[in-house]
Amino acid sequence: MFTREARILLTRHYRYLQRYTEVATVLLRHGWQAYCETRSRRAPARRPLVTGREPGDPVYRHLRLAFEELGPVFIKLGQLLSTRPDLIPAEMAAEFSYLQDRVRPLAPDVIRQQVFRELGTAPEKAFSYFDYQPLAAASIAQVHKARLPGGQEVAVKVQRPQLDGVVVTDLAVLENLGRRFKGTVVGRICALEEILATFRRQIERELDFTVEALAMENFRRLYREFPQIVVPRVYWDYTTRGLLTMDYLAGKRLSDWYGKGTDCQRAALLIKALLAPFFQEGIFHGDPHPGNILFLPGGRLGLIDFGIVGRLDEDFRYQAARLILGLQERDLQAVMEVTLKLGKPMAAVDYQALYEDTAELVDRVTGMGKGDVNLAGLLLGMVELARRHSIRMPGTFFVLGRTIMEGESLARRLDPSLDLVQVSGPLAASYLRSRLRPNPTPGRTYHRAASTLQDLLELPRDISRSLDKLARGQLTTIFVHRGLETLYHRLDMVSARLSAALIVAALIGAGALILHAGAGPKTGGLSLLGLGVLGGALILGCLWALLLKVGQKE
Repeated sequence: MFTREARILLTRHYRYLQRYTEVATVLLRHGWQAYCETRSRRAPARRPLVTGREPGDPVYRHLRLAFEELGPVFIKLGQLLSTRPDLIPAEMAAEFSYLQDRVRPLAPDVIRQQVFRELGTAPEKAFSYFDYQPLAAASIAQVHKARLPGGQEVAVKVQRPQLDGVVVTDLAVLENLGRRFKGTVVGRICALEEILATFRRQIERELDFTVEALAMENFRRLYREFPQIVVPRVYWDYTTRGLLTMDYLAGKRLSDWYGKGTDCQRAALLIKALLAPFFQEGIFHGDPHPGNILFLPGGRLGLIDFGIVGRLDEDFRYQAARLILGLQERDLQAVMEVTLKLGKPMAAVDYQALYEDTAELVDRVTGMGKGDVNLAGLLLGMVELARRHSIRMPGTFFVLGRTIMEGESLARRLDPSLDLVQVSGPLAASYLRSRLRPNPTPGRTYHRAASTLQDLLELPRDISRSLDKLARGQLTTIFVHRGLETLYHRLDMVSARLSAALIVAALIGAGALILHAGAGPKTGGLSLLGLGVLGGALILGCLWALLLKVGQKE
């Protein structure tokens, strides 16, 4: 009666309709409960899910409870929102930080089917030992202890079945709801489009365990100079998109270590583990909660669960290093400039007011004595400054901010007197030194010279395209005559600079080619002739720049 495509479409719409009904039912029920609690002005009859914590705003609290009830996609969305107080109200973000992945473990038969689906064989055949009692169970996957045929103790992370279909359905429901709420009060308060776009990228990466495995291999490489920091090794023959097999780390969880006295070394090691990869290559562990940090024998620290990994570009790392060192030196101007560099002013900025607010913030978070520096307070204060002065901070700022705040909170429970800036300052300074340190390897020099020459070769083509657009009327140029003498002078300066750039670039290219060829006598494996040509290019460039500067003043 219906074609195959029509049946698929009807099934999909029915599934979406069914999910819409579930979402609406849960939200309406919790909304009604929140309304009743607000009207009655009494404490809720139900005990809070987070022990030792006073119930928050009934609306936000019941929204969190609704997200927990709606399953893994909504839980992950709430956890993402807890890190973005720039996109939702701060009180809502604080409430979502208490979201919990509390799910029942999968039955052994389900785990057996999942392992067979991923590896093509039963767990008893793939592993010499497989424990069906999970070590941990969450909304995306659960972890089991096993042993490889070679005798290695491993942890096997098994993805929950049919999760792809659940995610596809819930993402479609969320995006449709986002479009419908865009013009409402909710849409004006929350940046729905950015939230959902960010969430889609994050959860799609989390569902592919090979992405997490590659991140683990990358972190293992970056921690080579820190032997006390351990990341499990990945066993690729037993790893697929829905199955991840890694070394089993036998140690105590961070939460088990609390209350055993001050431990300065482990606190400092924890901060280094979180920030060292960031300053090395711009990546960092995005979910440093107590369950993902282990203390191993010999004073070592183990990191697990790399499902959420943050990545930041070179410019952001530079600004973050400036922020830490500026805070260390109480450089108010540097802290204010970093706020402006990282953020995007949405209106005219009152620089004097911003400077005064920055001074007050730095005074508040640094205190008067050693150990009082509070980076978490600084980051929260910068968010408030940005809001007050209409500066929109990038999403990456909040992702890194969450990692730093959680890391500082965990480390201070080990060492209450920890000065985070004292620990992170050397990492930031080392990164800035690496930016200034020359690297005269033939390969790098040749690459940069070739790139410069390529840009120069493309310059005539770019000029030709601009002229062609001008001839077609696609480029509008407005001339304002205010004295042609100045214009002639500027043209002379531009032509002189272009000539100098071409000559210096040619010398750099020649030097790089000589270095690459290794012609002539050598020192340290590098051609003296090539180094001489590069040195001459540097000297000529400096002299030419000095002469042009003098001519400009005249």
